[in-house]
Amino acid sequence: MTLTTEQLRQAYFEAIKEYTYNFHNIKHIDDAPLTIRLAVDKMASFFARDGSIQSESISDLSLTFKDVDGLPQDIVSLIAPYCAVRF
Repeated sequence: MTLTTEQLRQAYFEAIKEYTYNFHNIKHIDDAPLTIRLAVDKMASFFARDGSIQSESISDLSLTFKDVDGLPQDIVSLIAPYCAVRF
């Protein structure tokens, strides 16, 4: 079964809701704050990338990808302010 882009975005939003322990009253991604929507889009780009490719080059532009455990720091920094404190 292949998920649509919208279904993937919603699934990533559900994951962020669990990670932050926040936004449980928001049902759809379009109702979330802008930074959360940006984090969802970055997650979609990150997980869509082929993990077996370590670098890409086009003409004089070169990108090197590093191995990341968990979420990349730029995504974590977007959602960190929304993390609820748990006791």
